[in-house]
Amino acid sequence: MRAFVDVAWESLSRHGEELCGDTVKVTTTQNSFVAVLSDGLGSGVKANILSTLTAQIAGAMFARQARIEDVVETLAETLPECHERKLAYATFAMLKILHGTEALLVEYDSPPLILVRDGEVVTLPVREQVINGRRIREARFHLRVGDYLVMVSDGYEHAGVGGLYRLGWGWQNIATSVKRWCATGGDAHSLVNALVRTCLKLYDGRPGDDATCVAMHVRRAVRATVLTGPPADKEQDEFAVARLMAGEGIKVVCGGTTAQLAARVLDKPLQVEWVPPSQRTKSQPARKKGTPPMARLEGVDLVTEGIITLGQTLELLEAAETVHDLPPGSDAATRLARILLSSDDIHFVVGTAINPHQIADVIRGETMRMMYVRDIVSHLKRRNKEVTVERV
Repeated sequence: MRAFVDVAWESLSRHGEELCGDTVKVTTTQNSFVAVLSDGLGSGVKANILSTLTAQIAGAMFARQARIEDVVETLAETLPECHERKLAYATFAMLKILHGTEALLVEYDSPPLILVRDGEVVTLPVREQVINGRRIREARFHLRVGDYLVMVSDGYEHAGVGGLYRLGWGWQNIATSVKRWCATGGDAHSLVNALVRTCLKLYDGRPGDDATCVAMHVRRAVRATVLTGPPADKEQDEFAVARLMAGEGIKVVCGGTTAQLAARVLDKPLQVEWVPPSQRTKSQPARKKGTPPMARLEGVDLVTEGIITLGQTLELLEAAETVHDLPPGSDAATRLARILLSSDDIHFVVGTAINPHQIADVIRGETMRMMYVRDIVSHLKRRNKEVTVERV
């Protein structure tokens, strides 16, 4: 199973400014991950434009495997130094990871990357070189599953200056805080939230500088397989179920008829989990209005109804960017959306049988199910999920 880089980030604008002068650009493919954090000089609109240009240029060039020298030269020509203050218009830190293990770090005038492994802050093999008059730090190293990495802009180092920390929070104190938090084993999103809360507290809720943190966690990719709809040819029933059961990770059956054929092929009982209102307890909350009941089938993690559940799941994906944005609930659609947003590699096995009772299916020559799946896949791919669809 491939290694996966879970990433999350958040920016705080300087108090009184509508736009943040920091920009984060993340580009991912199945085999590569590139994250760029750029800090524009000053704050507000000008800083935002400069950092956005820097992050876009650096991110695109590094993703295309450009040489460090070429990236720095392009940035130097595009964003020259401020003649009055003799400072770069924008700093940047870039981390490129191949196959979840091979890392290249390039930093220009930015706080060093924090790497926590096995509960300790790791000293990176950094070497410095001068390119186009700019001092660049570079490090090449290997990552392991379980590693946490954090990039911050200097607004984090300045947090608390003159208050709890006379000279600001500082890199060493930030690294110590990250190390302590990593002992909880949480995800990148939770780590970002923890850092943001502390940073805001140190600034007394009024950041004196733009402040951004990017948290990454190297973990095994989470996989899910979803079987929905009966095959057009009934002789393919066993094949479709076999594709579901051969999939690694989470297994989902979506559709009443699909669940029945899966139970028949697997020779397992299908038990509908419907509890009448009069018998429902506090530990069995009511289903969302209009959501069909779920069922249980040995060897399958989630069994739901088909069209209605897919439609409600699509609505949830349209409103939630990450799994943390989903509303609380244990109904079928919420559980399916949670599985999809929590997974990295998702394989849909979609039956193409036309329902003769669905007039729209007959007229279009394509099932409503397939239309929902196509829209769901589009949303998942936009979130950089690796999604495949197999029609049967």
